[in-house]
Amino acid sequence: MLIFFLGLSISLIYGLFSAGLIWNQIDQSAAITFFNGYVSSFRTVVSLGLILGTALVVYRMQEFVPHIIEEVFTEKQRKGNYEYYRDRFCSRRISITFMGQFIVVGWVIYYFCHFPFPNLTEGVMLIAVCAEYGFGVYVGRKLVYTGMMLYSLADIKIARNLFKSRELDEINWYVNVASTLTIIFVYVHVSNYYSAPFSFDRLLGSSIKTFILLPAIIATPVLLIFNFFPRAALQKLYSASIDLEMKNLQRKLRDEQLTAYEKRSHLMEFDKMSREQLRYSLRLELTDIPIGITILVMVLQPLLK
Repeated sequence: MLIFFLGLSISLIYGLFSAGLIWNQIDQSAAITFFNGYVSSFRTVVSLGLILGTALVVYRMQEFVPHIIEEVFTEKQRKGNYEYYRDRFCSRRISITFMGQFIVVGWVIYYFCHFPFPNLTEGVMLIAVCAEYGFGVYVGRKLVYTGMMLYSLADIKIARNLFKSRELDEINWYVNVASTLTIIFVYVHVSNYYSAPFSFDRLLGSSIKTFILLPAIIATPVLLIFNFFPRAALQKLYSASIDLEMKNLQRKLRDEQLTAYEKRSHLMEFDKMSREQLRYSLRLELTDIPIGITILVMVLQPLLK
């Protein structure tokens, strides 16, 4: 939480610093006009703070997912696609490349939207909104490769019962937190800027306004898919763990002084209880789907009108 609130604080500090710079370079009136726009008209302080806080959390925890996976699975088990996805997950070069590409996209969109401020003030606002695009794609990329890393291990041979201690559940926590915060950011970002008082007086006119919805169109399906992708992998891994535990239990029951019926009943009860617990866990997580759909409709509502 402290890391997340640090992002919100940095966003506010950026606004105050920029206001001071504009005051020094232009005048007090321009600085006040900028700060009112940054906080109220465009609400950039909120959207930038949200995604910056989320990106800081993801960056701080970026070694968390590979660490858990590599504690649970041996190097031999991880051979194959896992190493490829892990390298891409950890690659700073790829992160910077993706961020740079979307920063350019954000600059093009909002340059033609045209913030109604003088050159310096417009530049400060463009830096903030382009940073939102960059940090947004950084978080999205991390979520994509988290899902791919885990799914690349879904079909390996399980050596022990992972379901008993729920050894991989913390990855779900990481994915849920990051994806939920990012969906909230996308909603805030799109709803704020879509209704904001841009000039729309450059080459493309008001037609560029539709492109403000681009983060929602791209991010929402990606976030929903890669929010559930790791869960599909967990279901396969945990199901295989239950099968392994069933085999171990069968071997133990051979030496027990029980009738064949009692042994069979015991096995069936264990299997039923384990499967129901796994299904119950998945069913609770699937309640997130209507939330995601609702947010998507809310984001697209301005366009539908």
